[in-house]
Order: sequence, then C-alpha cells, then structure tokens
Amino acid sequence: MSFSRKRDRLVIILIVLIPVAAISGWFLSRAANLGNNNGETYFFSIEGSNTVYKIIDTTSKAFVQTHPGVTISVTGSGTGSGITALIDGLADIAMASRPYEDSEQTAANGSLRAVAFAKDALSIVVHASADPLDLTIDIARAIFNGTIADWSHPFVAAANLTGTIQVVVRESGSGTRDTFNDLVMGDSAQLEPGSQYVSSAIQKSSNQLIKDAVAANPNYIGYIGLGYIDETVDAVTIDGIEPTLENVINESYFIQRELFLITLGISEGIVWQFISWSVSPEGQDLVLETGFINAFPTSDDVYT
Repeated sequence: MSFSRKRDRLVIILIVLIPVAAISGWFLSRAANLGNNNGETYFFSIEGSNTVYKIIDTTSKAFVQTHPGVTISVTGSGTGSGITALIDGLADIAMASRPYEDSEQTAANGSLRAVAFAKDALSIVVHASADPLDLTIDIARAIFNGTIADWSHPFVAAANLTGTIQVVVRESGSGTRDTFNDLVMGDSAQLEPGSQYVSSAIQKSSNQLIKDAVAANPNYIGYIGLGYIDETVDAVTIDGIEPTLENVINESYFIQRELFLITLGISEGIVWQFISWSVSPEGQDLVLETGFINAFPTSDDVYT
C-alpha cells in the first residue's frame, strides 16, 4: 500500500474520530431539511463497486421514499469502472470498495473526495458441507496461488473436502480483488513472486456470482464481502478469528476494509443530501441491515 493511500486512510480515520456527539448533532440538525425538495425533480447516478451496490441499492430506495421528486440510478460495474465513470462525467457518485488510487486522483486533477461510510470483512468462503477450517494468511495465499492445490493437503485437510481445489476470484478492476491482493496475496498489483493467482483460477464479476459458484461446487474456494455470506457457504477463520461485525470493530479480524462514496470535489445539492443521509443514523441502520458494518453512529447509538 503506497504512502499516499496510507495518508488518505489517515485523513478518513481522523474524520471518523470526531466526537460522536458532534457528528450526531450535526447530521440530526440537517435531517429536518433533507426531505424538502420544494416540488422540484432531481436525478443523479451512482456507479461502481458490486460490494457497495448491495448497500446503496437498499439505501437509495429508502432515500427516494422520503424525498419526493428524486430519482436515483444505481449500477454495479466494479470500483475501477465506477471511478472512471465519475471522472468522465457519467456518474455523480462512485461506489468503491477500496481507496482511490494515485493514478485515479491524477486523472481527476486532484478533485476526488471520498467518504468512508461503511466497513466490511472480506471473507474466504468454502462449500457449506465443509468442516470448520482455519487458515493463516500465508496458507490462504498458497491456496490462491496454487502452491496448495488439493483438499488432501495437510494444511486444508480439516475441511474434509476432496479433489483438486478450484480457486474463484474477482475480475481485474474489482476493488474487492485489489483489497484481497493487497492483504492476502501480498501485492495489490500482483507483481511480486507468489502474489499471482493460480492459472486455473475462475474469474467472476460480482460477490454474488462467487458465492453462487462456491455454494454449488464442493471443491471451490473464493472470497466475498461479509454482507453476502449466508447458509449456502461457510466462512473460514483466519488465525482463529471469524469475520464478524464484532471482530471488525475490535480489529482482530485482519482482512477488513472501508467502503467509500466518492465524488468530484465537495458534493452539493441533492448529491450532498444523499451522502449526508447515508452517514446519518438512519442511513447507518441500513448499512447494518444489509450485513455490513456502520462507520458512523446508528439510531441505537444516538437515541438510546
């Protein structure tokens, strides 16, 4: 991870650490005006991360219910595609499951602004029939680069699965892939030795498609966002730690990330209203309801 990306992350963390009372009071004071559109009609588009899409598809529908005259188009096309669409003027907000890159900020003439509005545990999943499996980061990397290629290998035999391991990964341009490459494979660009996926890896264009593939094939292994885990797959533990809300909050689960809404410059008008609402208690409630983790106070935090 580059110094500039660490710097951006530090800025985001500092923003989040503003006293909770001040944050809550500010958003609550603004909320009274959010539903008043003076009879006008508005349209804006949101594009990007398929992971973030699951949240925004839900929150955008809730937002328009309380904001008459507002129409929102939401498209899951991948983080890279969403940021490109934003820079090219084809989207008003980009959804991203990773921080924007230096090259993207340069292409935007330094105008990209990101709000970390949610958190996620990136989870390695196997078939639901598997017995509990615990991995280290090094063993996980060895599976995905093909060094460990069969379920009979001593490091993975505890899963009680059989046959050749079939790795399933996200496509190039995916923020989920970039995060996994950075935290598990050891190099987001996959240039370092051992950071490349096994040549037989199957690429899928969304978390849902990876989950469906793993659920249907007992020898498959892949990675998905926390909000996509259900009874059809099993999430493995990493160094004995489960990918859960609690373990992301206490930072004991290693493969975690922030999720972002990105604009060109400081957002204004109805776009600003939507982003403000997304980090308000009502918006953060929906982050939790979709299976992800809030980055700002929820209604329980504010009203209890």
